[in-house]
Amino acid sequence: MKSRFLCLLAVLIFSSNFAFAEKTSEQTLPQWAKDLRRTEIITFGSLPFVTLWTTVGYGLAVHGTFHNPLNKSTTRYTQTEQKQIFAISAAASVGLGLTDLAINLIMRNVKKSRQNKIEKTIRVIPFSEQMLEIQNSEPENFEEEFNFEREREPKKEYLIGGLENAIF
Repeated sequence: MKSRFLCLLAVLIFSSNFAFAEKTSEQTLPQWAKDLRRTEIITFGSLPFVTLWTTVGYGLAVHGTFHNPLNKSTTRYTQTEQKQIFAISAAASVGLGLTDLAINLIMRNVKKSRQNKIEKTIRVIPFSEQMLEIQNSEPENFEEEFNFEREREPKKEYLIGGLENAIF
């Protein structure tokens, strides 16, 4: 009875801590902290699944048979084999977390470099300055700069003439 009361009390204390906790916005945390947290979540989150598949793979590779790790009636692994399985699982989980971190960092740098290239090529001019530039610049010969009568190229004319002959 006493242990149930203590468990209930512990659950209430921890749940009330989450209820009254201050919500942190994404802007308050630096990017490296977000990346570190994501890596931690992926590493520890993948550990149970990686351990399960490592156990199955270890049984097939070392013993040559399928050992179901969830079935207690099958033969058990020795303590050294269990340590090896857990070490392999931990290394694979850390590898998954670091791989995800590397992919995210590379993608962020590529996106940032593309954004920098776009920002360098685009020049924003306020409308009032643009109008001043147009008013101050007078073309020497209006007809030459804005030629409304465009000459047709002979290739285009030949193509158009050939289509007319083909249709009619």
